[in-house]
Amino acid sequence: MTRISAALLILALLAGATLCQDAPAWQPPEGAKFTAEDVSIERKEGEGAFQIAGTLRVPTGDKPGAGWPAVLFVSGSGSQTRHGFQGKLDIGTWEVLDAVANAGFVVLATDDRGIGATPMGAEGVKPTEIGYNHLLGDARACLDWLKAREGVNKQRVFVIGHSEGGLTAPILAGESEIAGVVYMAAAGRNMYDITLEQVEASMAKLPKATRDANLKAQREFQDAVKEGREPDFNILGAAAAPALKNAWKLQVEPIKAWWHDHFNLDVPALQAKVKCPVFVAQGAADFQVSPERDAKQIVKDLMAGECADVKLKIYADLDHLFKPCNGKPSEMKMYFEDRRVDPAFIRDIVQWLEDHR
Repeated sequence: MTRISAALLILALLAGATLCQDAPAWQPPEGAKFTAEDVSIERKEGEGAFQIAGTLRVPTGDKPGAGWPAVLFVSGSGSQTRHGFQGKLDIGTWEVLDAVANAGFVVLATDDRGIGATPMGAEGVKPTEIGYNHLLGDARACLDWLKAREGVNKQRVFVIGHSEGGLTAPILAGESEIAGVVYMAAAGRNMYDITLEQVEASMAKLPKATRDANLKAQREFQDAVKEGREPDFNILGAAAAPALKNAWKLQVEPIKAWWHDHFNLDVPALQAKVKCPVFVAQGAADFQVSPERDAKQIVKDLMAGECADVKLKIYADLDHLFKPCNGKPSEMKMYFEDRRVDPAFIRDIVQWLEDHR
């Protein structure tokens, strides 16, 4: 039973743990048609407050009479900087945002909690206390700030959400007036189901008895978190209980609040509230979310609601980061290779935003 804790996976989409902050520096591209300004956004939380740090890209051309159209970028799970760095991992966010700003959009992106210049939260907050709803509140604060920013046309503010951000974006769209949403490799199902699927896939080479035991324990852990209770550590028998207690303490308790909020989301219902135009983009080689079970499900749920303008595009050979796999199966280690975000995908995002500006 010693393999239980090793096989259990407790993170979905990009990665729930903060990586080393030794990130590369970002500089505006040569010939950029925008300026980059460091900004600070007040985030009130309970009786405390802290500052979310970010970068605002502002076009250098003539400002439209009603103000610039604008984009808020919402990142995926795991702490990453405003430019899309998780330690030495370059997600490629900056490539997309530079192109959007060059097309004449104000663009806001921020450092997630606990990385870059954004603190973990208000003074005294512990990482284990931060749930998805806290991160959702951060995005709300950033959206409100962007809409109030001088020079921004608050009627033409878009949200781009990558991975976990692809769940946050439609929630924001369902709550307030948004000009459009771009879903980048978003989950169309609850994190509960995606996590179980990733766990099962990770154990493909293990014996069936081990796979069955691990999945049984994984479900018990997830059910316990969702229901706000302690798990039954004896679910696999008394001999396995110590290993399960250790896995719970080391792997689950640090993200229990985040898991709990995710597991209690009604994902189809939040999609049904979206009324604005939508672009759903997905890489066909993505091993973290599925074109069939996620991207197409998002479209189905959107069209079952009030959204009448939906574009879906699935990109051959692109992974969760919208980078080419060159015909190879996508896997996590490829994320650390020197690959660039697909230029055609970037052009499609820019074109869609321009068509709806």
